[in-house]
Amino acid sequence: MDEERKDIILKEIRYWKANQLLPDQYCNFLLMLYSEGEEADEMEDNTPSLSPSPHNFGVVLTLLLAAAAALILTFIVIYFTSFSLLLQTLSHLILAAFVFAMAFYARRRRDHILFHILISAGALLLFIGSTTTVMRFEENNILLHLTILLHCSVWLLAGFYWKLTYLKWAGAAGIILAVLFSAAS
Repeated sequence: MDEERKDIILKEIRYWKANQLLPDQYCNFLLMLYSEGEEADEMEDNTPSLSPSPHNFGVVLTLLLAAAAALILTFIVIYFTSFSLLLQTLSHLILAAFVFAMAFYARRRRDHILFHILISAGALLLFIGSTTTVMRFEENNILLHLTILLHCSVWLLAGFYWKLTYLKWAGAAGIILAVLFSAAS
């Protein structure tokens, strides 16, 4: 293979790796293959360190504190304010959307543990907000049970779609408990 063609291919593979168009393992393999082993030294120097940097720790801490603040604010809005039902519902939705946005930001940063914590916090915010809204809207147990079943069904489907085991378990357990309690009522 002539050098000019090989350089074009190597530049393209580096572009794919930098823009995450292919997984790193594939790009590393292709780089090794086309460079005939010359890229191995460069790849070892560019591997990220497993120890968290202070900047990374600060971002993680900020996101966790923001999620905790959203949960605390939800409880404050529910129990310690006299906001109208519409304003409470809107605040729950905004806080949950904020936490889910942080979760997808964490996923983009490839911080999987933080992603799962934030997804759980967002699901909890939506659950608390919607059940509280339903209970204040109408003291109808059937509507409350349907809301719980809806949430747990969404958790179960999201767990299967994104392969998140904890959402599968939470959804299945919630559906079983909701059915049992609605049958007992």
